[in-house]
Amino acid sequence: MSGITGAMNTALSGLKLFEAGISTVSNNLANATTAGYAVETVNSTTAVTTPGQPGSGVQAPQILRAASGFAAGLLRTANSASQAASNQAASLTTISNALTNNGNVQTSINQFFQDISTLAASPASAAQRQTVLADAQTVTGSFQSAAGVINGAISGAGAVLQQSVSSVNNLLGQLAVINKSLIAAPNSPSLLDQQQAALNALSNLISVNVLPQANGSVIVATGGSVLLDQSGAQNLKVNNSGGAPSLTAGNSAAPLNMSAADGVIGASVNTYQAGGAALQSLGAIAAIFAGSVNTAQAQGLTPAGAQGNAIFAVPAPSVTANAANTGSAGITAQITNGSALPVDGGPFLLSYSGGGWTATNQASGQSFTPSGTPPGFAGMTLTITGTPANGDQFLLNPAPSAASGIAVSATSPNDIAAADPYAATPGVLQSNGSILNSNGGSLSTGVDSVSATPVSGAAVIPASYFGQNLQVTFTSATAYTVAAPASPGTAIASGTLGSSGGTLAVAYPAGAAAGQYWQLPITGTPAAGDALTLTPGGSNSGSNATRMAAQWTASGTTASGTLQQAVVGFGTSLGANAQAAQQLGSATAGQVTTATANLQAVAGVSTDQQAVTLTNYQQAYQAAAQAISAAHTMFESLLTAV
Repeated sequence: MSGITGAMNTALSGLKLFEAGISTVSNNLANATTAGYAVETVNSTTAVTTPGQPGSGVQAPQILRAASGFAAGLLRTANSASQAASNQAASLTTISNALTNNGNVQTSINQFFQDISTLAASPASAAQRQTVLADAQTVTGSFQSAAGVINGAISGAGAVLQQSVSSVNNLLGQLAVINKSLIAAPNSPSLLDQQQAALNALSNLISVNVLPQANGSVIVATGGSVLLDQSGAQNLKVNNSGGAPSLTAGNSAAPLNMSAADGVIGASVNTYQAGGAALQSLGAIAAIFAGSVNTAQAQGLTPAGAQGNAIFAVPAPSVTANAANTGSAGITAQITNGSALPVDGGPFLLSYSGGGWTATNQASGQSFTPSGTPPGFAGMTLTITGTPANGDQFLLNPAPSAASGIAVSATSPNDIAAADPYAATPGVLQSNGSILNSNGGSLSTGVDSVSATPVSGAAVIPASYFGQNLQVTFTSATAYTVAAPASPGTAIASGTLGSSGGTLAVAYPAGAAAGQYWQLPITGTPAAGDALTLTPGGSNSGSNATRMAAQWTASGTTASGTLQQAVVGFGTSLGANAQAAQQLGSATAGQVTTATANLQAVAGVSTDQQAVTLTNYQQAYQAAAQAISAAHTMFESLLTAV
């Protein structure tokens, strides 16, 4: 009886083993596509038997989970890099397209200057003046549209960041619960599957370092801080106070050092920074463009003979005092020379020490020392009131919201100052407005220009006479005086005509062109008593429009070359960044594919292999059942015989 019973028990242990195997195969096939699932196998060992006695079957089977911590770690790293690159590629492409797909800033500016050049050739054309004014509206619309797209990318990155941080905190909470459950059920395959799925999802959002424990629980760290240990999870928090957002972990608000490759969260922070830098540069370009055009506009006259007023308006620079300042100083700033303003737009950190002020460009790190009275640097002039204390700091933004705030201030086509300040005609101005040329010698004038410093030896006419008729009278073949026709005997300037000629320099009054001089070369062989009359330019003069059109390609218009080079270079830089991100996205996606395949080779479910295993288990199950049936038959036969 004991032999028959032993045989039945042995066969029964095999039956249970093969039944567990069939159930495991079924579970594998059902979860083949479940995230984090690792293929399971049945493990059994021979039951302990008494030496010399028949075997007693197998011990209760164990379910083992196939996994590779190394391969899983590589996949998490690839996930973080791929998600970061993918998000950056999308956001940087949006930022790049802001300059080309929304009115095209470069094209609209180029068209504006082209039509001003056309106006210079036909200064009396009312239709062409209207075209230029319409172009101005198109330029401002392009800047505003581009700024709107970039602001949208920044806002989108902020929203994604908040959502991702919330998801991270939820996942950390799930992992904390799994850790506690693994204390009661160490290395439970189902719990480890859930853990793996949560870690994979977490790695999409933020890069993680995982340290497994003996019972299957994990410690998770990132950015130099532990986010999860046996005591629980440390929730992340977004800090939006000033500048780009930053992250902290736990109640102690430990800062997290994030890189652009740290999953969706790292990419979102990087997008916020890249968008902010792009917006700062776009604002600087808008301010430089507006300042350049307005200055050239102020150098000429409108058809009514008035000095040109600004065509464009942009927000003034902002200066924000540090909350920790202890002094009483207050600072305002204005852009007085846009060609010296860095195209990146800063902003600039102004710091005071006992030795004076220093300014640091937050975008490039370049340092400046404000100098002069009033002090200035990088094309800006400061007005400082009160008394600063050592360590006081101010943040100066030269073009806050300039791209979104730029507007057309000219209201009429006749506001465009296409005419030169003066037209020069040989002869003496008559009371009826005509000019009588009784010159005995010859006089001619060269190409006029505007500069910040009169040429050496020029006859400088004070700004108070700007816009008035002027009479140049030669007292000899080389010497001349300048006077107002109303007071011909009162000289307001004088000069000489050398071998290379002479120069008249008229100072501009207060306004955008203040501090500059309109200069006109004079050459010839005049006789004593010869005269040259300067009258304000009229509607048939387009010389200033020519000068205005040249601002697009004139050297030194910006700190990085011509205005055209600055705009094209900015767009090219954004495009290069977007292309690099797209290429990185493709490369990291390939890394995810490889890492996934490597992990699947270890932990993935092969349906073919499972089919073979299932057949083996079924056959073995049938064999064990036959053994039990044979033992049963033997037992019945013995009972009958008795």
